[in-house]
Amino acid sequence: MKEEYMTPQERMNAAINLEKPDRVPIAPLVGMDLPAAYYGLNTAEMHKEPIKALEAMVKFFDEFGGWDGYSTLPLYKGGYILAGLKFKAPGQELPDGPNYYGQFDEGEWMKVEDYKTVADIGWLKFVASEYIYRISDWSPEDAEEARKKFFELAVKGVEEWLIKRKLGLRTGANRVHPFFTLSLNRSLLKFTQDLYYRPELVEAALETMTDELIKRTIAACKNNGGNVVFIPEERAEGAIYPLKIFERFWWPYTKRIVEAFYEEGIITWLHLDQCWDLNIPYFKELPRASCIIDLDGLTDIFKAKEILKDHLCIMSDVSGSLFSIGSEKQVEDYVKKLIDKLGVDGGHILSSGCEVPPTCRPENFKIFLKTGKTYQLSKK
Repeated sequence: MKEEYMTPQERMNAAINLEKPDRVPIAPLVGMDLPAAYYGLNTAEMHKEPIKALEAMVKFFDEFGGWDGYSTLPLYKGGYILAGLKFKAPGQELPDGPNYYGQFDEGEWMKVEDYKTVADIGWLKFVASEYIYRISDWSPEDAEEARKKFFELAVKGVEEWLIKRKLGLRTGANRVHPFFTLSLNRSLLKFTQDLYYRPELVEAALETMTDELIKRTIAACKNNGGNVVFIPEERAEGAIYPLKIFERFWWPYTKRIVEAFYEEGIITWLHLDQCWDLNIPYFKELPRASCIIDLDGLTDIFKAKEILKDHLCIMSDVSGSLFSIGSEKQVEDYVKKLIDKLGVDGGHILSSGCEVPPTCRPENFKIFLKTGKTYQLSKK
């Protein structure tokens, strides 16, 4: 068997830059719910004390032998509220029990008149000045305490993931796409109505939010040394909206974000849930090696590879169902298929299709890691 000769950072960089690494880099999305389930921890407590959630994630990482890239701090209620997203947590809005996990509380929390406010002052000021108190029961003192707690968590995350474990994805920021943010806060139904009947209001808000996101994210990356920005989106794809909506309300803003980051040496990590088959060709308009296309199993990843080959790095899609109810052989076979078809020539990061679920069988996660680490190195 061949031996590894790259560090996690070198391996990840090679894949992103469309160069062949010593083996496929591995970066599953493991949040706090899987370690909580594995160790029998109380998720309600972890939403209140996110440092405990981070400690569980670190313990899980070490116990399973680690991998090359990591993207996230614990995604807990306080962090979502600070970002302007209403959220339900176990032990609070949800029952306290081993089978309850946090979830977005989607509704018509944002009103039509709020579009103009956002366009005028920006999303951050809108959230901090009034909206945060609309989507929570916080006082100004609670909000300040939550900001302090999040900062402490971020510092601890840098220490654990980047300094101690020297992982390869130096994530400078996690940002929800402006389109997705508005959709979650207006609700899918109302936001869709706005796209058709109030398009100018939506566009004005998107313009301000995009400019704000670019400016504050570049500043954050310069401050913390990160060179990758994680941006999820699951509402703009062709499976939900016709391409004319995508072309007007999502693609121009996304292209602006990616290009602005790329000029500053920052890679955009686009986490694209749902089916993006109709949209994949558009990504060839982005600068080469400027972003990671992260798919969740509903998009035809092999077709996407054909289209984006030698242009953008693809992050692959071992599904939650495969992790949870598949056999070890099925997981192993699919990982090998991904490596054979996506990973031999570079431009592929082996990952999970969205977050590895708390129902994941430990033996399946182990074979996922083992196959990813050894299969390409064992090939002649």
